[in-house]
Amino acid sequence: MKNQLYCAIIGDIISSRIIPNRAKVQNQFLHTIDSLNKEFRNLIVSEFRFRVSHGDAFEGLLVGPAESYRLARRLQDMMEPVSISIGIGVGSLSTKQVKNVDMVDGDAFYRARRALELAQKKKQEVMFDFDYPALNLTNTLVGWMEKEWERLTSRQREIIQQMKVLKSQGAVARKLKISQPAVSKVLSIPTIRKMTESERVLYEFLAFLAEYLI
Repeated sequence: MKNQLYCAIIGDIISSRIIPNRAKVQNQFLHTIDSLNKEFRNLIVSEFRFRVSHGDAFEGLLVGPAESYRLARRLQDMMEPVSISIGIGVGSLSTKQVKNVDMVDGDAFYRARRALELAQKKKQEVMFDFDYPALNLTNTLVGWMEKEWERLTSRQREIIQQMKVLKSQGAVARKLKISQPAVSKVLSIPTIRKMTESERVLYEFLAFLAEYLI
């Protein structure tokens, strides 16, 4: 019988101590973490907590990896243009499930910390660590999506971000006060279509991984 596996997510703001208006960024981070705890509350085992003493870091625990990248991407989008390194680890726990993340530890957290260290070393925003042969492929795909994201204009990023939230081109157009064809034109760019498809495939794989590792 396999041990039940969980998904730990650990991250920190890159070069947080030299960021201008650090107190403002910290306050934004606190509100972001609070929003994520509410948005993903049905999947959270231990709520995400922000730690100034650990170099403006955060960590939390999900029931599994299926929505882990979606949460990490939401965090990145909500904190933009602040850069954040995130490690996502899938593994067992050596402690009981508790809501306070300070009281939880185990393989999931060891893997998340290892993934975070690798993300910082490779200068990649998000890295995974789990016991499955597709690990390197997953991290390579995520790295490619990040590089392509960096090449987009601020307007293209904004349209993509709003599309994820509002789900409708018309709603995005009204929100950003632009025409619907302008939204459609951005979403039809070949690279953006490939990024969207790649993200969809990644979500499907993480959902499979969640079932496979049970």
